[in-house]
Amino acid sequence: MDVKWSKLEQQAQSIEKTIPSKTSTNANLEAAIKSAELYLQALRLVDKPSDRKRLDAKCKELLGQAEKLKQRQDGSSKPVSMVLQKEKLRVPLSSRKLSTRENIIILEGSKLNGFIFKPWTSAPSADEFSLQNGQEPFTDSSPLPLSPDQLETFGGWKRADDAISTSNHHTHDQSSSDEVVMHSDEPMDLVQDLTSDCSVVASLCACTSRVERGHPKILRSAVHPYDYENDRISVSANRKYILKLYFNGCWRRVEIDDYLPTSKTSRVLHVIDRHHPGLLWPALVEKAYLKVRGGYDFPGSNSGTDLAVLTGWIPQQVFLHDEGVEPDRLWEEIATNFKEGNVLITIGTGNLPRREQKYLGLAAEHDYAVLEVSSDGDAKEILVKNPWADGDVWRGASRRRPNQNDEANGTSTDQKMMPGTFWMDFNSMFQYFENMYINWNPGLFSHREDLHFSWQPQQPESAANIFVENPQFAVTVSESGEVWLLLSRHFRTGDYTQSTIGKNGYISIYLYERHGNKVITSEGAKVRGPFVDSPNTLLRFHADARTTYTAVVVSQTLPPGKMNFTISALSKSTLSLSEARLQYPRKSSIKSAWTRSIAGGNSDSATYLANPQFRMHLNTKQQLALLLRVDHKNEDDSVDATDIHVKILVVFSNGSRIVRLRPRDVLAHSGDYRRGSAVVETELPVGNYTIICSTFDQSRLADFTLDLYSSTDTPSLVQLPADGSGRLSIRSTPAVFGSTANRLLAPLVINRMSRVAFVARHMIPAAPSASLFKMTLEQGQGPYKQVVASSEIDNEEFTSVSSGLRIGDLDLQPAMCSPEIGGLWLVLERLAQGQAAARDEVLGVEIFTDERLDLEPWGLGEG
Repeated sequence: MDVKWSKLEQQAQSIEKTIPSKTSTNANLEAAIKSAELYLQALRLVDKPSDRKRLDAKCKELLGQAEKLKQRQDGSSKPVSMVLQKEKLRVPLSSRKLSTRENIIILEGSKLNGFIFKPWTSAPSADEFSLQNGQEPFTDSSPLPLSPDQLETFGGWKRADDAISTSNHHTHDQSSSDEVVMHSDEPMDLVQDLTSDCSVVASLCACTSRVERGHPKILRSAVHPYDYENDRISVSANRKYILKLYFNGCWRRVEIDDYLPTSKTSRVLHVIDRHHPGLLWPALVEKAYLKVRGGYDFPGSNSGTDLAVLTGWIPQQVFLHDEGVEPDRLWEEIATNFKEGNVLITIGTGNLPRREQKYLGLAAEHDYAVLEVSSDGDAKEILVKNPWADGDVWRGASRRRPNQNDEANGTSTDQKMMPGTFWMDFNSMFQYFENMYINWNPGLFSHREDLHFSWQPQQPESAANIFVENPQFAVTVSESGEVWLLLSRHFRTGDYTQSTIGKNGYISIYLYERHGNKVITSEGAKVRGPFVDSPNTLLRFHADARTTYTAVVVSQTLPPGKMNFTISALSKSTLSLSEARLQYPRKSSIKSAWTRSIAGGNSDSATYLANPQFRMHLNTKQQLALLLRVDHKNEDDSVDATDIHVKILVVFSNGSRIVRLRPRDVLAHSGDYRRGSAVVETELPVGNYTIICSTFDQSRLADFTLDLYSSTDTPSLVQLPADGSGRLSIRSTPAVFGSTANRLLAPLVINRMSRVAFVARHMIPAAPSASLFKMTLEQGQGPYKQVVASSEIDNEEFTSVSSGLRIGDLDLQPAMCSPEIGGLWLVLERLAQGQAAARDEVLGVEIFTDERLDLEPWGLGEG
């Protein structure tokens, strides 16, 4: 894309250089206009702020030069900017063919709040608004609900002309006409009174302000009937109005009548223009939007969402208190695009104490419209409008004041300011406002793809870092440049109402460099978008040409039930958007549990190897993933399964149970213990492996599921029997190693031939400097004793007891205990060093046997 705009700039420079050589004024004018057009085209393609600033300056310079040439040519006062007025940017459309499922999602989105909002197909004909003889004016199927506060003053639903007459009567406004009009040549002053939709009115203010600054009407194609000859909305003969609004995945047809709620008092229940109370279309747009959102009792959302529905422009929410927000960079971006009419800006406050509200002149949790941005040297200011009819104004830092009687220092503006408007220092906005809502003209991009999908999150919050079941998408662009991903949650009946405030959940987008493959876990994200409680969230990132990225939809505490979404990708070069593919097409699962006998704890625990173990066999070398998830529902309701931290260990083995763990045998693990879930992604050759699933804390009981994702054939995965499974378990008395005891032994009595295994562990937690031990089974004592078996491992005679000392499995016979051959002895020996020798250390031995045997008490012995 850099090549395209730089070529346009070079062409503009070439034409610009020819202007001085032209002999006629007309030729000079044409060259200036052509050069300005090329600079303007380049400006639309460039991303870098410094380049945008340079190109914008050149465009303005040539426009000024062209205007002088035009006046010299014919004395015309019509500015060249009208000749070169920017055409309405062409909005890109998605070229993807929708699947059957996507078409169903679009149809499902038509049913909302008891109404049907069909997808928009074409502008309505004039016949839809005609009133035939004897025909009653159009009336909607049911009136919209009102809030309790509104019902207190509600005076009934009245047709538009009666409603406006009633409003003028209550306000004693004799200067205002009762006639309904759809157009005014003077600036508009839209305000709300007894409505809770400050975000909607602020949105309308932002739209009308853009038109008053000389830009095309965004809502020209939104309200019907429309008088295209005079470029204004028409009054409908049959009182029916049809609006084109964007929500639930597409442009939709919203039909309303002209009934408006009236008040028994001077309060007004719909948006009005204080300059022209008879101006009807703002109240119609408001009513259509509130019909979509559930009624006049709508608690409000944010202006970014409202404007996205009203205009289809791309919403972006900027968290002004976020550390990553750079004020200078934000100003440079919005100032240029604001002047070009390519952004609509509103700002919102957070929760402000009542005293601070009064002191600052700001309302808490309230949306304001930005009508103008202005800079003079280092001074940056915004002109802000409070949409409340009796709203207060900012009393903080500004070079220009809302009125000349303000006591604060500053320069009074020479512009006649409407009530409720005020200039604010741009930097003060970051201190006292919480959010900036920017809606971007989609025509800034030349390519767009939309994809519609359904999702019903099932995972508990404890598995929030597991993404394998989240919706994931592959995004690729043909040329390097900025890509925007917009996630839009479809409206459902009952969502975002007064009763669900704070219960609508949060959504976000994470981006990964995974070649369009699905990710299993949240680790390794290139970009993490913010979590927002609004229906839209935008992720912006720089994409390299022909690199496929994976975008993951992420949520927190979404309400129950299936939800429909649309994800849109926008770019200045051709792009593709599709569902991400899972590189592990085969999956097998096994359910298990940490029970009282096999909840062994972490690897520092003496009972670690008692944890559940699984045999995995691979027939081919392949990439695979292991996913361990604690089940949210457990039989023991007293156990908080969501707070269990877990880990996976993959050990090279012959497929049998691991009884001695050597660090060199560990091939892969899931990292630190994680809450609720753990993941291992690795490549393994052909062979047998043992998988150990453990909890950080010993004796944490819970059910869990182990999923195995494989890339080729499905490996076999089976749970191994617990240590000593099917055998008797006999525990010894404590073997206490005091300060002088380094060798303890106990006689063993075998009654019948048995297969026996011995496991020695610390009975009390061991200190970091614990002694090394060994365990032996000896025939006789003294100089002629024989060592039958030892816990020696890797030629290390004495080893740590951290995961247990082990001897097994041995076939022992009663004859081995005969006194004639010295008896059979189980021996524990300590290699004590330093501080360990000065304190007691206590070991216990667990014996697994086929038949009953006896282990006598421990005693001292030199061997």
